[in-house]
Amino acid sequence: MDAILGRLSHYAQISEGDVEGLAKLPHAIVTRGPGQTIVTVGEAVTQVFVIEEGWAMRHRMLSDGRRQIVNFMVPGDCFDLQALVNAKADHYVSTLTSVRLRTAPAAQFLAAVRARPTLATAFWWAAVQEESILREQIVRIGRRTARERVAHLILELHRRLLQTGAAKTDTLTLPLTRETMADSLGLSAVHISRTLSALRARKLIEATGRTIRLSDPTGLARLAHFNEAYLHLNAPRLPADL
Repeated sequence: MDAILGRLSHYAQISEGDVEGLAKLPHAIVTRGPGQTIVTVGEAVTQVFVIEEGWAMRHRMLSDGRRQIVNFMVPGDCFDLQALVNAKADHYVSTLTSVRLRTAPAAQFLAAVRARPTLATAFWWAAVQEESILREQIVRIGRRTARERVAHLILELHRRLLQTGAAKTDTLTLPLTRETMADSLGLSAVHISRTLSALRARKLIEATGRTIRLSDPTGLARLAHFNEAYLHLNAPRLPADL
């Protein structure tokens, strides 16, 4: 439960009572291997999921097999909160790596956050951040150039991983293939490779396997028109027991 508590603690001072409230939730720990489906379109989702380890993605599929990845999910992320309103899934969630999930029945989860106002507000802040990320994804693939898209995604994931402690000051490891990045950014895998090479040639990044070092984070942000304000990482931290 460390991942979700670390995420929520960024937005609010989580009390011992809040921790106890989450710990008492009926839950199951589920592991999935890479490339497995967690949520399917049309499925009646009755569980809330928290990623404790690993990476997943939310995506849509067209009838001819083309895929659009909407966003990536990392440790500490909570989904699918649509289960709280008995909505059927309108997207897929699939694993990118081996994933360890904590699942809780939607009704009990809702009761827990209703009983703990600080928890409810912290989850609301997390939902605000996710909605902002989705808006930024629209701008990223709708208006940015290929170099701007790739640079912007790298910077976004770096900031999010810094928040969870999964990235260092200037380095991050991305379990993303060229095809996965392409399906996220509306480009081809070949275009992704060429764009990464161009960023390396400009000495903005260094890449070794899946590890990327931000050689010039200021220059990379300037190229991508990246402003991290949409991630709400500097939002005032709410006091405990509102």
